[in-house]
Amino acid sequence: MALTRIHHIGIAVHDADKTAEVWRDTFGLETALDMELESQGVRGVIFPLDNCEIELLQPTRGETGIAKYLETNGEGFHHICFESTDVATDLIAAKESGMRMIDEEPRVGLTGMIGFIHPRSNHGVLIEYAQPPDDAPQHSGPTSGPGPHALHHMTMAVNDIAPVQSEWTERYRLTPGRYLESEALGLEAQFLGLGPTDIELVRPLPGSGGPLPRKLETSGEGMFMLALTVRDAGASVAYLRGQGWTVTDANAGGFISPKHTHGARLRLSEA
Repeated sequence: MALTRIHHIGIAVHDADKTAEVWRDTFGLETALDMELESQGVRGVIFPLDNCEIELLQPTRGETGIAKYLETNGEGFHHICFESTDVATDLIAAKESGMRMIDEEPRVGLTGMIGFIHPRSNHGVLIEYAQPPDDAPQHSGPTSGPGPHALHHMTMAVNDIAPVQSEWTERYRLTPGRYLESEALGLEAQFLGLGPTDIELVRPLPGSGGPLPRKLETSGEGMFMLALTVRDAGASVAYLRGQGWTVTDANAGGFISPKHTHGARLRLSEA
């Protein structure tokens, strides 16, 4: 196992140019890559943060995987990518562990040599392994401004934390971290670390309401939210509200309505 960090978060969109207005124009991120893979019928636009990347995926023709995903699920989170130092070996290990594979051997992708593991083996999350080329350029997020500059964690909605924690710590060498149970938030959460970022497993407490139990009821387990790090949460919330955005619970850093981000539920926080 040679996984080192969350390399990027993939977001499926109908129009990458329109969605880029969120990440580039509103959040102030630079475009590191805008490329079409004709053989796969997909256009990818990548925006770097300090510790990972945001990857927008737009289908360029029908009957592709991204096109079918959008038809079924609409815009929103598509996959999480783990960076690998040896993607071929990691794909073999994943297959030998009994996971259902989309790719058994590496293939060329937007970020180097890649391979995918089926979401049915990972509680609704499509997993990608990526091995960037040795000469891949190093990018970072903005050094100033109200927008996010890093990923703090990716939140995954689950029906039961224990089995997912057990599987993911063994499969991906994640390190268990902070656990919390909050009646006020109506959830319990377990953080699992990989490099500079975390994956947060969250389960709604019985009787709680809101978008978390609705997500589990309507589409099942899977990617739920990104927590992005900003330098001044109050200033970021004020800036976005000034743009006409709906941002709630400013005391917690601010939760952004996914209607502004083409289906991607986001949270802003200083830590």
